[in-house]
Amino acid sequence: MSDSPRVHIEDLQTNLTPMELYGQISQRARTSFLLESAVGAERTVSYSFIGCCPKFVLRCDDGKVTGSPEYSKEGPIGAIKKAMEENELSERMFPFMGGLVGYFSYEFARYLEEKVPFLRDPSFPDYELGFYKEAVVFDHSKFKCYYMSIDGTDNLRRMLDSMDLKTVRRPLLIGRTHDQCPRPRYEGNVSSARQRIAEGESFQVVVSRSKEIDFTGDPLALYQELRQVNPSPYMYYLDFGERKVLGSSPETLVTVRGGEVFTYPIAGTRPLGANMKERRRYKEEMRADEKEKAEHAMLVDLARNDLGKVCEEGSVHVAEYMQVEEFSHVQHLVSKVQGTLAPGLDAMDAFTAVFPAGTVSGAPKPRAMEIIAELEQRPRGPYAGAVGYISLNGDMDSAIAIRSAFVAKDRIRIQAGAGIVYDSDPSKEFVETENKLEGVVAALQRSATNKEANV
Repeated sequence: MSDSPRVHIEDLQTNLTPMELYGQISQRARTSFLLESAVGAERTVSYSFIGCCPKFVLRCDDGKVTGSPEYSKEGPIGAIKKAMEENELSERMFPFMGGLVGYFSYEFARYLEEKVPFLRDPSFPDYELGFYKEAVVFDHSKFKCYYMSIDGTDNLRRMLDSMDLKTVRRPLLIGRTHDQCPRPRYEGNVSSARQRIAEGESFQVVVSRSKEIDFTGDPLALYQELRQVNPSPYMYYLDFGERKVLGSSPETLVTVRGGEVFTYPIAGTRPLGANMKERRRYKEEMRADEKEKAEHAMLVDLARNDLGKVCEEGSVHVAEYMQVEEFSHVQHLVSKVQGTLAPGLDAMDAFTAVFPAGTVSGAPKPRAMEIIAELEQRPRGPYAGAVGYISLNGDMDSAIAIRSAFVAKDRIRIQAGAGIVYDSDPSKEFVETENKLEGVVAALQRSATNKEANV
């Protein structure tokens, strides 16, 4: 079927930044999204996307899908696949041409690894995906902005026409912090994971801990600060009413573009350094660290195996290996693994092949997830899951939900983990989780109007 009459694209004249424009839209719409990307990573595309007023929201909770009578009956994975198949487009002017935008909780893996005893998160469903047929697209490489619509949908268009385009700073008040896994317990979990590894049950287990912060006000203020404190390849604000997911993630889960599948394992971290001399020293130190290199090699092998499940035989290869990639405050060892999607398979097949990422679970993945469930004894929710889009043109881009904050009613949840191997030091691993939380904590403190609050 020809889709040419279905797609409408026009230039949009605005001097507002994506953040400023989204600030206006989010005040007017109950459900909306902002996807941004900071400059600095080869794999990122220089686009920002804004959408609101989805046609429907697919929500999966404990195996039950709601939101669309037409698709919900297809089951957790089938609902997504059918929604994409029945609305397929061939247009590729932008990476996102309408489709599903949202998040997958870590517990979505229950539909992929049935033997793992996942806990149900009462605050967040297994996934929440809005189906959008309109978007504002910022093409930063051309310094242009566009409005895109499919099938004559015009809710966003009418909203743009009525906006006063003034930026508004909205307050955020933060209260008490609840540490869900204090230092003694976390270090005990690390020791238990080390024991399991020493007994041969696993090679690596990513053990995490979370904090919850009471708040009142607008979480968009937190995102405004986070994007300044920790600019990353994937920056996002997903508003589902009572639930919001916001973050600044450095790590791709999986990208599908024109039938090619890409994933970028990250393992190995050092500070960026205060000057070029420090930067080079940290870089060489990281490249020479045998523990970092062994962990990275293991995760690259895991990525190759995951892509091998859905790619044409012989097409999976490591295109780049242990390259140093610089971000706003740190540098990482990053590899690029890619392959060609096998005939008859789609972006959702690629997604389920790699989910959850080995970098936030461990290896071998099924046993690592069982150990995580036994040690953490709490659902992770969106943490270590994924955020991104599945476009109607068959493409997909998704980030691992780390360096993020998860908002449910009057609490903000933040979480971080460390990859545990046989010679891990529990004390150092605790400090690593604190360091990983630092960016979000700093953004919380900067965004709070009650500056005396402690997180």
